[in-house]
Formats: sequence, structure tokens, C-alpha cells
Amino acid sequence: MPKAPMAQEEVEQIRARILDTALEIIIEEGFKSLSVRKIASRLGITATTIYNYYKNKDELNLMIRMRGFEKLHDLLTSRAGQFEDHLDRLKAMVKAYVEFGRNFPSYYDIMFNLHTPKYLDYVGTDIEPVAFREKENALKCLALFIEPVNAWLPGDGESKDRFVLHQIVRIWPELHGIVTLYNSRLFHEVMDDVDAFVETRTDELIERVMVMKKRIDMGELSY
Repeated sequence: MPKAPMAQEEVEQIRARILDTALEIIIEEGFKSLSVRKIASRLGITATTIYNYYKNKDELNLMIRMRGFEKLHDLLTSRAGQFEDHLDRLKAMVKAYVEFGRNFPSYYDIMFNLHTPKYLDYVGTDIEPVAFREKENALKCLALFIEPVNAWLPGDGESKDRFVLHQIVRIWPELHGIVTLYNSRLFHEVMDDVDAFVETRTDELIERVMVMKKRIDMGELSY
């Protein structure tokens, strides 16, 4: 008798195991060392089985990144959803970003640190549509940060939109530095209370936004 088709839950479990193993290899050995055969060997299955779920290593890379941004988006949404005030929502997401990086360091690395191919590297290739979906997931996370700042600041228009985007992108490198130095444990080499420092530093980033708003209200800063 023919083998009964797998339940969707079982299919998703296999897909997840393949992605988890691919992520492990990328973190341990780099993207260039990733291969379908290597994944198959670790899982004790055939390479053909993996090809039933993913086309190639590039699709695996993009699906891992997509999965990471979905996790980040879910966390940001969950934390921000606890507040009505725009500034409180932004503060919650700033802290959630750091929380995500600390709790999911492998995903954080492939999303923001490692030299793995990204959307622009796939433009003009057969896998560009998947890469575009991955980019859209990433931009959804960015949009979550933009929304409360845009709603909080007065006025509207393209100049304001560019201004808000610039302010959010200004914060990003500092958040990235906090996560990266925490995960590398370099902070722990020079500071006694790293968690307290991280808490203070994220509060200071929000304070910067408050100062910016005050300067706009006083006419010292414009879009």
C-alpha cells in the first residue's frame, strides 16, 4: 500500500528541523560551508529528502532570515501592545529588540552580523521573489518602530517621513552595538553589572527621542 501522506504538523516539524540544522552550520562554519549534504548528514536523512522541502542553500538562508524576522516582529508587537502611549510603545520595543538579540543570538547573527546573501544579492535571480518576501518581513519590523514616533511628532508630509526614518536608523546602530557586545561578552570583561548598564543605555536612547521632540516643539529643530 502507498505510504499515507504526512500531516501538515509533521511537515512543518521537518521543515523546522532542517532550518535549525542549517542555522547551526552557518553559525559554526559560515554560509559558504553550508550544503544540503551536510545538513542531511547531521539529520540522518538523504539530501533528496531535504530537496523535497527547500530548493537550495540560498532558499534555506532566506527562510532562516524570514523566520528570525517573524520572531522579532512577534516579540516587538507583543511588547508594544501592552501600552497605549506612543513613547511607552517605543521604549518597550527598544527593550524588546535587545531582548531578542540576547535570547536568540544565532538568529540575530544571521540577520544582522554574518556575511550571508541578502535581498540585493538575489535581484535578477530565480530566488528573487523569496528574497523580496524576506525583505518585506524585515521592513515590517522597521515600520513598528516608525509608527509610534510618527504618531507622536507633530505634522505630516514627506519631509517628516524622511526625518522620522532618519531618527530611527540613528538609534539602530547603538542598539546593534549593545546586543553584539553583550553577546560577545566583551561588556562582561569591563563592567561589573552589565544588565544594569544595558537598562540604563536603552533608557538614554528614549531620552534622546524626548529631547528631539522638545526641540521640535520649541522651534529649534524642523523637518
